[in-house]
Amino acid sequence: MATATRSASGAASCIFIILAATTMSMATSSSYAGETSSRSCIAAERAALLSFKTGMTSDPEKRLDSWRGHDCCQWSGVTCDNRTGHVVKLSLRNAFIEDDENFVWCMPRAHGESGGLQGKISSSLLALQYLNHLDLSGNSLGGVGVPIPKFLGSIKSLTYLNLACMNFDGGVPPQLGNLSRLLHLNLEATIFSDTLLHSDDISWLCRLGLLRSLDMSGVNLSTIPDWVGVVTLIPSLEVLQLSQCGLSLQHEPIVHSNLSSLQVLHLSSNGIDTLNPTYWFWDVLIIKELDLSRNKIVGQLPDAIGNMTSLQTLRLGGNSLSGVKSELFKNLCNLSWLELWSNEIDQDMSDFMEGFPACTKSKLRSLDLSATNLTGRIPSSIKQWKNLSDLQLSDNRLVGSIPLGLGKMTNLRPLILNNNQLNGSVSEEHFASLVYLMELSLYHNPVHITISSNWIPAFNLEVAHFASTKMGPHFPLWLKGQKDIWDLDISDTGIVDPVPVWFWTVFSNVSYVNISCNQISGRLPATLEFMTSAQMLDLKSNDFTGLLPLLPESLLFLDIFTNSLSGSLPQDFGAPMLRELVLFANHINGTIPIYICQLQYMEVLDLSENLLVGQLPQCSKGRDDKEELNTTVDPGNRLLSALILHNNNLSGKFPEFLQYSPLLTLLDLSHNKFEGELPTWTSGKLPYLSFLLLRHNMFSGSIPIELTEQVHLQFLDLANNRISGAIPRGLANLKAMAQYSKIRSDNPLESKFGSIGVDNHIEAIKYDDSQQIVMKGQQLYYTSAIVYMVGLDFSCNNLLGEIPEEIASLFALKLLNVSHNQLTGKIPDKIGLLQGLESLDLSFNELYGEVPWSLAEITTLSHLNLSYNNLSGRIPSGSQLQTLSDSESMYIGNNYLCGPPLSMSCSRPGVTEDHHEVNNTNNRDLYLGLAAGFVTGLWMVFVIFLFVKT
Repeated sequence: MATATRSASGAASCIFIILAATTMSMATSSSYAGETSSRSCIAAERAALLSFKTGMTSDPEKRLDSWRGHDCCQWSGVTCDNRTGHVVKLSLRNAFIEDDENFVWCMPRAHGESGGLQGKISSSLLALQYLNHLDLSGNSLGGVGVPIPKFLGSIKSLTYLNLACMNFDGGVPPQLGNLSRLLHLNLEATIFSDTLLHSDDISWLCRLGLLRSLDMSGVNLSTIPDWVGVVTLIPSLEVLQLSQCGLSLQHEPIVHSNLSSLQVLHLSSNGIDTLNPTYWFWDVLIIKELDLSRNKIVGQLPDAIGNMTSLQTLRLGGNSLSGVKSELFKNLCNLSWLELWSNEIDQDMSDFMEGFPACTKSKLRSLDLSATNLTGRIPSSIKQWKNLSDLQLSDNRLVGSIPLGLGKMTNLRPLILNNNQLNGSVSEEHFASLVYLMELSLYHNPVHITISSNWIPAFNLEVAHFASTKMGPHFPLWLKGQKDIWDLDISDTGIVDPVPVWFWTVFSNVSYVNISCNQISGRLPATLEFMTSAQMLDLKSNDFTGLLPLLPESLLFLDIFTNSLSGSLPQDFGAPMLRELVLFANHINGTIPIYICQLQYMEVLDLSENLLVGQLPQCSKGRDDKEELNTTVDPGNRLLSALILHNNNLSGKFPEFLQYSPLLTLLDLSHNKFEGELPTWTSGKLPYLSFLLLRHNMFSGSIPIELTEQVHLQFLDLANNRISGAIPRGLANLKAMAQYSKIRSDNPLESKFGSIGVDNHIEAIKYDDSQQIVMKGQQLYYTSAIVYMVGLDFSCNNLLGEIPEEIASLFALKLLNVSHNQLTGKIPDKIGLLQGLESLDLSFNELYGEVPWSLAEITTLSHLNLSYNNLSGRIPSGSQLQTLSDSESMYIGNNYLCGPPLSMSCSRPGVTEDHHEVNNTNNRDLYLGLAAGFVTGLWMVFVIFLFVKT
């Protein structure tokens, strides 16, 4: 309420402020026009600039190296007035930012990209009294707890201020409202950062009466309900960008708006849920660019959209619009850019394209209809849209062959057709005239690539995606000339061929390579390290042989699992920034080198199913070791989230170095020769541990009570060890096993690397390693779906005592196996509370008493084994247990049980009355054995009788 009042009172005073600003503008305009004389800079201003330089702690691009000598007007980024010598412009924008005069895009920096200047902005800039242009965008002059400096609001000569992408934190200072001469203001916040720039009151904006361009994208404005009421009082505004601000649109009709000059409006990635024209605050006849993508807009596209006759760019992708018809655009003859992705067109593509007005065919440059439920064929008339330079039709239900007419659209740069049901052949004729083609995406279509091996394309691709098409069996030789490709995916294309020698040279500048899931053979080249731009190499499921060579320094992700690599791992294999190293299912032998300890950015390390031996390396534990390993990274800052070493011949104690891996989520040491007691420090040192798989080792001692303090632990497998003692009390503390509907939002077996999807978000690639889990009496394999598994497996140990009652509070359990121990006592009465349980195995213990009737209430149960105990009484009846009996998935033999569902007589325990004994496998085996013994005994008696008689 207070915010709304402030906005209203501020709006009331805006009219007077705007009139005053306009008068000031007329009095001061063209103050420097016609100035030609040259003057060196003012001494006080030179001192102010040097003070600013002193505040910089890092200058990796050496932008300020020229800031020496007497004449500061000659310094890089400094512009002086030719007549007076006063500094009027300071432009130190970081080079990584893509921009023009009015637009900036704050994208996450790739590895190796400079953060620009670092340090603190000095208040000495206040001495630059004639400064009208200040651009520091893209430099790291903010940080956690560092706000935009308030004193910048006192440089009242400014007409241009750009502080975008600088990692500022905290509130936007209202003092910026004092800059009454401002024409351009950019405060865009950095996305995916640890900082949060916000504002609870933007009424100060109305004091900027001359403002033409405003960008506050990424600034949290979610607490401001009447933001529209403020921005509509800035009559000079031509460009307004408020994307990712947490905004919603109040469902109140707009009575009057002063935005008679607004031409560009960006409101993407907010919470806007309606396109009701009565809420529009822009002039439909003036607006040229409208971006409402990635919002929550539902319902039909209104007819009024066709009244925006000046519209050139319309972005509505990423909403939930339904029944979108092209006829609505009949008056938009100036339209050159149209994005409708992830809405519902639900129409035959030919019919949809025919609905556009004829004038659009010559104007439209970009068309994105991805994921709109388009059906039918790509019409042959598509060639009439000859000026299209961007065509995206992915993730639809398009069928048939790709029309040859696409090859006539000479301006095409990206052609995106992936994830459809297109078939037929694709030849060089399809691309004959596409000389500007830069991105080609055909993946996940059953098309047959029949391009001649000696064809030389007229284009130079940068992105080539052919995954899951039919490209093989031979390696595509036409790629040899595509040296500009930085993203290549020819995975699962049926290639059965040696990798050509030229491949590693031609693509030496590639960033992402995926040639996985083929039958490509050969050795990895010794020159692999010279692929200096490589960030991701996915070579899995092929037939590469030989040693692992030295890796590129820039590499982040390496997957070579399920190949035939051999030999030992190199003592130093490079790639210091490596985040994922997946080498499982090869023939790698020897020990794990200590160099692994230096990979401080490693998140997933999988060396499972190899021939590794020996103990794990003793990684850094302190300063001395750290110096020995030549690393300056503190060992407590490890990023490791998954360590997977199963099915090797590794030995030694539980790895102590994991105490310095606080983010560890999954640890799999199963099927090795580890020994000793389990540590007690895991709950304190590994707070996020969720999956602990230690089966088939030689661990001994008792189960530490501290394990019950692992609140994130959802799968614990200690089977086939030498663990003794009792099952610890306190199992109810395992909260991840007690929350039935809880599903992890993060997945340790899901790669952090991905490609851009239809909504321009990162799509994660599923991790394909198989984690072995014994469930339902058989060994099963899980990939990244392990995130849904919740279970306890203590089987095949030497556990004593009773099954704790607390186990019935682990409502999310799907697997419970304590078989093959020496447990006594009764089955917990409340075991029926485990309503998600799929597999229960209590066999081969010394349990006694009756089977709890609540067991029949577990409707999810598909495997039950209670055999070889001392259980007695009636078997609970229920439809689920009857189903298990019928499917031979219930084992209760070698007990003293009777009654349904096995129709076992209570008067003669253990003896069946009819043919249902086939469902009780263990009893059946016992009876057959007794019968065989009886017959054998009779035969022996007969033989002895004959012998005596003789």
